[in-house]
Amino acid sequence: MIYKSYLLEKNINLLKNQITLFYGENLGLKDDFKNKIKEHFLNSEFIEFNKDEILKNETLFFNELNNISLFNTSKIFFISQVNDKILHLMNELETQNDEQRIFLFAELLDKKSKLRASFEKSKKLDIVPCYLDNEITLKKIINDRLKGYTGLSNQVLNTIIESCGNDRAKINTEISKIITFFKNKDIKIKELEHLLNTRENNNFNLLKDQALMGNKLLTNKLIS
Repeated sequence: MIYKSYLLEKNINLLKNQITLFYGENLGLKDDFKNKIKEHFLNSEFIEFNKDEILKNETLFFNELNNISLFNTSKIFFISQVNDKILHLMNELETQNDEQRIFLFAELLDKKSKLRASFEKSKKLDIVPCYLDNEITLKKIINDRLKGYTGLSNQVLNTIIESCGNDRAKINTEISKIITFFKNKDIKIKELEHLLNTRENNNFNLLKDQALMGNKLLTNKLIS
């Protein structure tokens, strides 16, 4: 079953099947889903594999999957960097696995991907596209995480977004810095720019552009 990411962000309980695939270019969103899963299954044992580890030793993976936890807790499996090479394992797990929760994470899978097609067609598998955020969703993330801070103006929001290039993972990192730095919960734009190195980044990008254009005079001036 295909799920909209924005609905799952509100309620991770919507996922009903044992196996879920998150795919797409939005690394920050996939990391957020990992954290939500860990918070939801707080008393579970989390075990992480990547695709190559499993393909190298499939027996080890299935042994880990079938062994009962020493602490009598449920097991949650995270498998990263998956692609079509792991499809045969998913077909086997779809028919056999009815106890352990397995969450797969992949980069962008095009419509020709057999793994993506398998998950989209199956009623026993869940799939979640994780597309890039737009400015509206990013501003909502910042507002939600910095709720209660004074000085949270449009200028502040735009400064944070511009410094991160619409990258949710970077925005999450910058927000953590902001929370640590502005302990009094009063955000000052000049201090924020210094914290995010906005001007330094802009100067570097300008330097790079002028160097590529062959403008030696301005390049040397920027370097100095």
